[in-house]
Amino acid sequence: MKKRFSLYFGLAVIMVLLTGAISAAAPKPTTTFKLVDGLPKVMNVGDTYTVVVEVDSNQQFTSAQAMPDFQYAGKGVVAVQGGDRAGSGTSAMLEVTFLAKGPTAKMPGGVVPVSVIVGVRYGGGYVEVQQYDFTVQVP
Repeated sequence: MKKRFSLYFGLAVIMVLLTGAISAAAPKPTTTFKLVDGLPKVMNVGDTYTVVVEVDSNQQFTSAQAMPDFQYAGKGVVAVQGGDRAGSGTSAMLEVTFLAKGPTAKMPGGVVPVSVIVGVRYGGGYVEVQQYDFTVQVP
């Protein structure tokens, strides 16, 4: 009985040690986000501007994506397209184009909050995210 318990205990210890060695995480990637072009404080109805974000990494990522985000979707400033995506690599230039659709005078503070959220996905499910917030007035 003691031999059987010792055998099972020894196997359990070996499994725990091997699991720790196998699942040891790779070093965390260093990701840098650089806002190349943002949105102006004032846009006129019909104006378009493109937010450009540069992503660089010291490790290969599986994908990078930039998406627009709105507090008041469809009012004031809208996205011309749904976002931008880049495949595998160590750097990417992502763009999201916005259009001034209508006046923001009735919005709180006379401006509309707009954001661009950029995410970079690495193998193993690790994700780095950066958010850029803008307030735009459309007279």
